[in-house]
Amino acid sequence: MESTDLRAALYFTAAVRVAADSSLTRLLPLELQKEPLSPHEKLSQRMLFSLQALGMIEPELSLVNVEDWLTARGWGEIGLGTLAWRIRWTKQDCRERTALASELLRRIEPSESALDALLGIWEDLALAEVLRYAGWTLAKSGCNPHWAECAISNLREALRTFSITQVMYLIQLAMRSLASTHQRGGVSSSQLGEVFADSLSYFTRRAKLEKWAIREVARPTQLPISAIAVVFAAEATRLNDDYVTRAPSKAALLDAMTRARAVH
Repeated sequence: MESTDLRAALYFTAAVRVAADSSLTRLLPLELQKEPLSPHEKLSQRMLFSLQALGMIEPELSLVNVEDWLTARGWGEIGLGTLAWRIRWTKQDCRERTALASELLRRIEPSESALDALLGIWEDLALAEVLRYAGWTLAKSGCNPHWAECAISNLREALRTFSITQVMYLIQLAMRSLASTHQRGGVSSSQLGEVFADSLSYFTRRAKLEKWAIREVARPTQLPISAIAVVFAAEATRLNDDYVTRAPSKAALLDAMTRARAVH
């Protein structure tokens, strides 16, 4: 299976499961979904735009709601999160294509190309997981959650060695360092995002050099697992708990997929 086909099958399966209405002709807006589509809002938007580019869905924009968009009286409340999407197939076609996509995901062979594609998806999901956790941790402490975006490259680097749950612990350490720096003063608020990112890099380097036994942080109940993470970890790869407790790697994927094939 080509990398684009694999991602398309994964994205569409997750979107239909979490967002499709009973008619299977429409996806509910992100803000109305009972469960998150992906670990991070920006990744969810990218998934929907990808499916649109592939001709699978289209935004539900028509003359019916043109006045809302033109007058923009509620511009602060109307945006991508409130946009619904039409599935460009009949109910029967959608059901058949969803079943086909689910079957393809369950039957992935652990070839080199498939492992490369799955690793890329895992890296994207892992980054989204820890980015969401960083933003949530900052907000819970009264800080600007957008400071987490200053640390995207630092989070990506940490995930090369550590698992999602371990990086969550490193985020906690960086948060404590940020709070200490803020209390001492001498740093403007506009620089605190960089302080957070630098602290994360500092603890990541120390953890690698000193071979820390980093404890794992449990997923907060306020951050439920997303639909795409469930499909990826439980069906496509059989990673299950390894999805959050092992660093993304082809070796971890091969272990999980080989183990699943041996059981079945």
